[in-house]
Amino acid sequence: MDLGFAGQKVVAEEFGYTVGIDLTGGYEIRIETGFLLRAYDGDHHIVPGEDDGAAALLGELTGQVVTVCTADDAGALRVDFDGGARLLVEADPAYEAWTVAGPGGLKVVCLPGGELSIWSPQP
Repeated sequence: MDLGFAGQKVVAEEFGYTVGIDLTGGYEIRIETGFLLRAYDGDHHIVPGEDDGAAALLGELTGQVVTVCTADDAGALRVDFDGGARLLVEADPAYEAWTVAGPGGLKVVCLPGGELSIWSPQP
């Protein structure tokens, strides 16, 4: 499923017990479980709330443009950036793994186990 925010630029990141990525156009990604960040220097497993340099790695996304933004049938989120980075977030069996929100009330939530709950944007 295309999540519809390709072409948007990263304007800010937040790293704490959740990871937030703010994009132009009013889009936001919120990650609440461990995920993979493929960066220029290799793959990094990032766990929100456990900062082992993860905040600096996420900071490198500022200014990058989203080229791919999809969710698959198993609830995995994939976001690719024009600088070569990639976020991969798998579904969590017990928790909501990630949320994408956008203009007009758009919201996609990966529920425990990978089912997606989708609120379409309103005109």
